[in-house]
Amino acid sequence: MPMSPNYKSKETVLVITVGCIVLYLVFKNRVFLYCALVIGLAGVLSFYLSEKIDWVWGKLSFIMGEITNRILLTIIFLLVVTPVGLIRRLRKKNSLTYFDKNATSNFSVRDHSFDKKDLENTW
Repeated sequence: MPMSPNYKSKETVLVITVGCIVLYLVFKNRVFLYCALVIGLAGVLSFYLSEKIDWVWGKLSFIMGEITNRILLTIIFLLVVTPVGLIRRLRKKNSLTYFDKNATSNFSVRDHSFDKKDLENTW
């Protein structure tokens, strides 16, 4: 039996409705129950409204994902990377540069001709 083309939007409406019911059960606020009723009825009675609800939900989730990613990456940078960099700078330890004071560059000449065996099991 083939699925209807409106299946995804109906599924989204169902998820939002169940989410509102769960919020009502947790917080005992009737607003969530009314939202579940309105969204559920709109999704069931109108293909157009269910598609619009799905579109709005998709855009909202995209925006929330973008904001959350930036917030999490900023927090990780400020709480992990910055203190590690400051501690390394205060210790005056810079193990990332292996520079010979007498040399003019870190470039080292490697006289090697590649053959078939070099490309097998590269890792």
